[in-house]
Amino acid sequence: MARPLLSFLRDDRGQDPEELVPTPQSMPIASANAARVGADSILAVRNAFEAQLRCGGLAAALAMLNERTRFRFTGLYRVAPPQLLNIALYDRENPTLSIAGAVCALTDTYCSIVYERGRAFRVSDAPAEVRLYAHPARDSVQSYAGVPVRLPGGNVLGTLCHFDGRPRIMPASELSVLREVAPFLVSWLRADD
Repeated sequence: MARPLLSFLRDDRGQDPEELVPTPQSMPIASANAARVGADSILAVRNAFEAQLRCGGLAAALAMLNERTRFRFTGLYRVAPPQLLNIALYDRENPTLSIAGAVCALTDTYCSIVYERGRAFRVSDAPAEVRLYAHPARDSVQSYAGVPVRLPGGNVLGTLCHFDGRPRIMPASELSVLREVAPFLVSWLRADD
C-alpha cells in the first residue's frame, strides 16, 4: 500500500522538492563548509565511515559524519509508526549524551517526511519555509537533512539525519554522503528484531 504524499510540501508547480529552500533574506545565519565534500571523494568518505563503524562503533561513526557539517546533532532513528525510536544520537555540544531508546511521535518529526516520501529531505531554515508552517518541529528543529535507511527489499526502516535548533545550510554533496553510508546502518536498526 502506498503511503500518502505530503501534499503540503509541493511547490507552486506541484513538484515535491527534496530541499525546501528559504528566501535569501531569511538565511542570515550559518553556512555549511561547502568546499569540504568537493575535496573529498564520496567513496573515500564511505570507506572511512565503514572503518569507523567497524572499529569505533556507531557513536564514533556518527561523530565522524557530524564533524563534516555545522549541525549540532547527527542521529540514527528507527521508524516504528506511530513512533520514532532513537537508536543513537551524537550531540556536538555534549558528546557524552546518551538518549538511545528515547521515543517520540513520528508525526512530530521531519523524519516522518523522509519516511512518507521514501527519499531524502532537507530544510535550511524551517521557520522561513511556508510549506512547513503547521509542522510540529518547525520552531524547535530549524534545520534538518535526512535520508532513509532501507531494508534490502527497499522498505524504509529508519532515518539517518543531521539537525539543529538553528538554521544551517548543507551542500547537496553532503546529502550524497548520508545516502552512501546509510546502507551500513541497517544492521543497527534491525538489532531489536
